[in-house]
Amino acid sequence: SVNLDSTFRPEAGMPPVPKGLSPGARKVWKRLGGELLRYNLISVVYSDIFEELCETVSDVKELRHSLRARQNLLRAEGKDPMGAFEVTSPNGMPMQHPRYQILKSERQMMLSLLAKFGLSPAEQANVTTAIRAQLQLFEGEAPKDEQSPAAPAAAPASPIGFADFD
Repeated sequence: SVNLDSTFRPEAGMPPVPKGLSPGARKVWKRLGGELLRYNLISVVYSDIFEELCETVSDVKELRHSLRARQNLLRAEGKDPMGAFEVTSPNGMPMQHPRYQILKSERQMMLSLLAKFGLSPAEQANVTTAIRAQLQLFEGEAPKDEQSPAAPAAAPASPIGFADFD
């Protein structure tokens, strides 16, 4: 039975790659997923939020590349590359380029999602890791958390581990 009275700590594990994941998000999934698993920061139950993180990171990169391409074009034309961040409104007033506005909001979303996985220096201390399943090494062995340290175990009739051989 699962005790949810204490902090919820799901078992660590890598969720399967979602079928509809964009190519850019797949790269992020592969790059971040292994590291998150290595540090027990990913679980199958986090699949949806990890998918969202991967898509958002990918979108931020694409938006940033789009703005950089526009800056390069302006440079090639001998114009100010910072013009990539501005457009002129219908009434002639300068305003932020819509792509730059979207980049800013997507970047905020990305930073928020990264923090949920402890992927920012300030948030590392606030993240609880998932747990690794404790595998039983020998038949009949109780999981570590079910053994009572106060009561010594009775000597087994036949050896079940290397330490039992004389």
